[in-house]
Amino acid sequence: MHTATLGAPASPRLDNPSLLTVTRTEMARTRHGFLAWYTLLAPVVAAVPLFLGSLGSSEAAAGQLWEIFRNVTLEFWGVLVPITAALYAAMSVRADEDAWRLLFSYGVPRWRYLVGKFVALSALLALCTTLLCALLAVGALLTGRLADDWPTLVAAAYLPWLTGLACTALALVVALAWGTGPTIAVGVAGMLGGALVADKDFWWAVPVAWPMRVILPLAGIGPNGVPLPADSPLHDRGVIAPAIVLALSLTAVLLAVGAVHLTRKEI
Repeated sequence: MHTATLGAPASPRLDNPSLLTVTRTEMARTRHGFLAWYTLLAPVVAAVPLFLGSLGSSEAAAGQLWEIFRNVTLEFWGVLVPITAALYAAMSVRADEDAWRLLFSYGVPRWRYLVGKFVALSALLALCTTLLCALLAVGALLTGRLADDWPTLVAAAYLPWLTGLACTALALVVALAWGTGPTIAVGVAGMLGGALVADKDFWWAVPVAWPMRVILPLAGIGPNGVPLPADSPLHDRGVIAPAIVLALSLTAVLLAVGAVHLTRKEI
């Protein structure tokens, strides 16, 4: 007969997944459905038609095919980051509503679910960025400009993703607090507002403008995709570092706010 040792209470098995486990689970769930298809198709839909359209432009006839393709694609990418972040957050949170009702009943710190989802969505947006960068690289290779322009190309693709982390965090908090409709509205407003504010002196006060703002001096274009005049102050790359600091700081604040909201949220 088996007898328990006196004075040694059995330690209960706790369902307490680590942040790494939660993040891996969230990332695994993004492999199917709308999020996966959007990630794969959005860069293609953005870049391929723009390249084909650039072939018949007057700039291409003047030997500037690469410049016009790069400019319009990066300009489109700058306005696409906020709406992409909103779509990711809205669809992901909506799909998890029923599952989270169960998970919130466990004694697991709820901030792990928030941070895990944020990391997963940010990684998905990074993959989308990588695909866009690859398509731009193909365009540069076809026009014989890859060797000269690849550093600018990589920076102009990934810095909007980095500064767009604040957009992802904002969209995620809005989705948790108010649902799908307001989140999409924030994304649409961000898409329009980013293009309108990026070249203004107060760009630093509008988070959705930060992805577009870092593109302008790197690509040498305005928010409309037109090359900047040689004396334009928008050529100044000194705005990039402040934009990154602002984005990372706001991201941390928004995640903290979201964590507090989830902690107080009733099941």
